Parts: sequence; C-alpha cells; structure tokens
Amino acid sequence: MKNFKGIYAATIVPLKKDKSINKKYLKKHLKEIINIKGIKGLLINGHAGENFTLSENEQIEVFKIAKKNKAKLSLLVSGLNYEDPLKASKIAKKMQNAGADAIMIFPPFSWSQGVNENMILKHHKIVCDNIKIPVFLYQSSVSTGSMAYSTSVLKKLMNIRGVIGIKEGSWNFKRYVKNYKLIRKKSKSFLIMASGDEHLYPCFKYKSDGSLVSLAAIAPKMIIEMIKLIKEKKYTKAKILDKKLLILAKNIYGKKPANFATARIKYCLKLLQKIPNDIMKSSIKLDKKEKMQLKNSIKNSIF
Repeated sequence: MKNFKGIYAATIVPLKKDKSINKKYLKKHLKEIINIKGIKGLLINGHAGENFTLSENEQIEVFKIAKKNKAKLSLLVSGLNYEDPLKASKIAKKMQNAGADAIMIFPPFSWSQGVNENMILKHHKIVCDNIKIPVFLYQSSVSTGSMAYSTSVLKKLMNIRGVIGIKEGSWNFKRYVKNYKLIRKKSKSFLIMASGDEHLYPCFKYKSDGSLVSLAAIAPKMIIEMIKLIKEKKYTKAKILDKKLLILAKNIYGKKPANFATARIKYCLKLLQKIPNDIMKSSIKLDKKEKMQLKNSIKNSIF
C-alpha cells in the first residue's frame, strides 16, 4: 500500500475557445503545481476539473496528460462522478489501466434530491469490485442534502473492499470533528483528508492526514506553509496565513451559487496569467461585479 498522506491539489482543465482541452496550458498548469515542494500529488477529474461536464474520453485524456507530466514520486487520484455505477466502474477500470494510483468516487448530483442507503452502498461496491487500486470516498458539504453521508452510511462504506480514505468536505468544523472521531474509532489507519477550503486551519489544527483541495491550484505554497506551521504548533503564524487565504476562499467558495466555484478558480488563474481564459465547459459565466471582487481578493490576500 502506497503512503497517500499529504497535500494534493485539485486541478482545473484549461479550455480553448471552442471548449476543447487546451493541452498546452493543461501541461503548464499541472507542472507548475506538481513540482512544488510539499505537494504529494494531484486530484484529477474532481469538481474543479469539471468532471460532471467532460466526456469519458476527455477525462481519460486529461489523466494521461497528467500521468505523462507528473513528478516521479507524486501520486495521481482520479475523480469519478457518474450517475450510472456500471459506467462509473468501466471508466474507473480505464483510469486504473492508465496508471491512476487511486480513484475518488463522488456522489452523483441527483442524490441531493434523495437517495437511500442501499443505492449509495451498491454504487460504491460496483466500482470497487471492478478495480484493484485504492478508493477514496467523498464527504459532501452539509448543505448538499442527502449527498452528505450520514454516520450510518459512512460506517458501512468503510467496510467496502478497497476503500482506504475520505476527502472530508463537510464544510463545517463541528461535523468534521464528529466524522473524524467516528472514523478513527472504527479504524486507526483509515485516511481522513480535511478538504473544506474555508476550514483548513481548524481542521488541521484538530488533526488530519492531508488534503485534496482546489485552493492549492491557486496558492499551493501558502497552503503548504500554513499546514507546516500548524504541525510545528506555530499557531499564531499559521493563523496569519489562514486569514489571508480566507479572503480568497470566501469569495470562491463562500458565495452562492456554489457551483460557480470552478469558474471563480479559473478566473483567478487567468488574473495570475496561469491560463489564457476562464472558459467553462458549461454555460457558467461570471458577471463584472463578481470578477471585480475576485480581483480585489487576489490583490488583498496572497499576491
């Protein structure tokens, strides 16, 4: 078993004007992050990677580009966000064959409208039974209805063969602590990755095995430094960095609609001249007011 503990950046996918993948800037984006000291690996095809709008072939192409351009010892986790578990299992197998170190199973968006325990367990089991590489769960925000797994469901998901950890994105510190205690009581080795971008400081101060976080696509060095300071118990200095990061985090993740977060990340990367545009696969587009807020966030927080 590989050591998956550490910080992973959840990456985006730069697009051309025709909405095809901009391979040149995708390679540049991936290389700039993966070569930073302290970055353990990348989460490819996560929400930030628009996994819900990219086609199967596009997702595999993105992964292959990441695999070709990754650092030697870095790890790649590929997201999986499909309503159909059979299709999800087939794509997971393709990702495994392409060299993925692990798969992360995202709860389909339809589950926010209602889902029963058996559906959730069956969905994960079908995927896990078809691959041999480790699997991460995704704990969704408390605001996403039944997409956020109950304690009963979490306990049962942990028993599925191949499941080794969770991206804990409850987006609520009290819920994070509750889930952490629940999981740790059941298993000492199960990986708990604190990944609420607005709550990294309190979660890591409490305890965490790492993070798979999209804010690291914009400010990886600051996040690594903040977590390093927390581990060294230099809380005053860590809190100073946290306050700076929060200016940006709140303008990306703390505003409605929540599904505009990736568009906001892309616009920030465009402002920093990391990508040529902020085009999305979907029709999501930021207005002038929101763009101005993000400009001010970049100016007043980290750069």
